[in-house]
Amino acid sequence: MTTSADWQNFAVMSGGASGALTGLLFVAVSLNASRIARHAGLRASAAQTLVLFIAPLVMAAILLVPGQADWVLGAELIAAGLVTSMSLLSIGRHKRGLSDDDKRLVSIFDRRDTNVVVMLLFVAAGALLAAGTSDGLYLLLPATIVAFVSGVLNAWIFLLPPLEKRPGDGSDLPGGGENADSA
Repeated sequence: MTTSADWQNFAVMSGGASGALTGLLFVAVSLNASRIARHAGLRASAAQTLVLFIAPLVMAAILLVPGQADWVLGAELIAAGLVTSMSLLSIGRHKRGLSDDDKRLVSIFDRRDTNVVVMLLFVAAGALLAAGTSDGLYLLLPATIVAFVSGVLNAWIFLLPPLEKRPGDGSDLPGGGENADSA
């Protein structure tokens, strides 16, 4: 049987990685600030990525509170998962009102299933803990990994040049309109 104290190293590692990735997201957004500022969809995607990076940080902080009962830890994880879910749903609502061009631009960030999986895993971990099953903590590992991978993929896209249509075939090319044949 595992206890929340057994997860302290995981929480320290996850919290540190979350903080570092959040900082790198700010760098990625800063490097493309003018492009992101022009597109409501990119701003929403940056917010989505920030939430995905902050969720494991909150989880880590909750895990590191000393001496709390499992049911309290479970309730805190449920609350954090629900608040994060509400944030992601709100961001998703902003994306629905975008123009067609903005929708095309941010379609690569549209990972609703991934967001739902991450938050459901946080909530399920909390529910299992609150019900007295400390093995629910094992659900925090896939939730954290999925949040980090999804967030890193989003942040990577912020660093790439905007996609542009190649005349004649409708395909998208990165690189500000350069001809693919000259590459």
